[in-house]
Amino acid sequence: MGMTERTPGAARAGRPQLLVVFGLLLVLVAGVLFVVVSDVLADQRAYVAAPACPGGTRGDSCTTTVPATVVGREDVSSGRRVHRWLRLTEQGSHVVQRVRMAGRSPVYGAVSAGDEVEVTYWRGEIHTVRFGAAAQVSWASPANAWRFPMGFALMLLPWGLSMLWAGWWFPRRSAAAASMAPWQVSVGFAGGATLGCVGFVASMTAGGAPDALLVTAVGMVPSAIVGGLFAWWLLRREKHAADTSGILPVLPTERRCVDAAVYGDVSYSVDGFDHLVVGDGPLSATPDPAGRVARRALPETLTVQRLRSLRPQDPAGWYSVYGHDGVVIECRDGDHTVLIATRRRHAPVILGALHAACR
Repeated sequence: MGMTERTPGAARAGRPQLLVVFGLLLVLVAGVLFVVVSDVLADQRAYVAAPACPGGTRGDSCTTTVPATVVGREDVSSGRRVHRWLRLTEQGSHVVQRVRMAGRSPVYGAVSAGDEVEVTYWRGEIHTVRFGAAAQVSWASPANAWRFPMGFALMLLPWGLSMLWAGWWFPRRSAAAASMAPWQVSVGFAGGATLGCVGFVASMTAGGAPDALLVTAVGMVPSAIVGGLFAWWLLRREKHAADTSGILPVLPTERRCVDAAVYGDVSYSVDGFDHLVVGDGPLSATPDPAGRVARRALPETLTVQRLRSLRPQDPAGWYSVYGHDGVVIECRDGDHTVLIATRRRHAPVILGALHAACR
């Protein structure tokens, strides 16, 4: 009674497949973004190499530079970002054009209405605005169009590879061992997240695409260090969780209802009864956090065998509830093994109540 079929980690049985699917998807998206970056960089090289159009004509394979007059500036807020639009008219024309600029400097913040500038067209769009010796590209220019696709590609690729690594690792371990958030997988995600952030920031700030790739490559070293430190922290936490020598029985002096779950082939092991009442008569299991209703008393024949940390073979879900703060009190009730899972801070009073009941 109260027993349920359990397979540790069964809820995660489909996790390797999902990780592989999402990992491949992220790697594929990163690959597509790298193709976009390649096309943008090709456009950038074509723009730099494009000759001036002859006789003031305009064409897609050449550039045309004409004088213009600034009419005004517009700062348009879009969430946390500000779109900066320069309004101007070409010499001899009364048509006002709006050109979105890439940033504020060095031209946008320096000009005002009435200033004379030069604008350079390529493929029908204004790509550069010059004011004196200063030049600034527009938002349409390929000079900076590579930044966002490369930034997201460099951010998604490490995440995708981390998921593929996890998808490879899990099937080679038992479901029980995989259910306890292994550090081998967590470290990969920590390092991948760090490297992804480095790649994105590098793409937004580097002078060019090669510099962004170089910074990201160098960033593999600090990312590996972050992953190593994370592994050290996880292993240290696991070592601390495994040490239960400092947990000693304490006789309860008042009524308390604590988080705890009883597991075994016994009548007082019931699904959903995830609290124990101590200090109010016999130790009792209950689903009520206040401990007032539906109480099932634990028998005086229940004897403590030992105290230990959580193990992969314990009932599925215990680790997700208690994590590294969980401990297990192994008991015997006649021929039956009974496990009581609880938090470290509650274990002393439960042990005290169990020992008191056996006297």
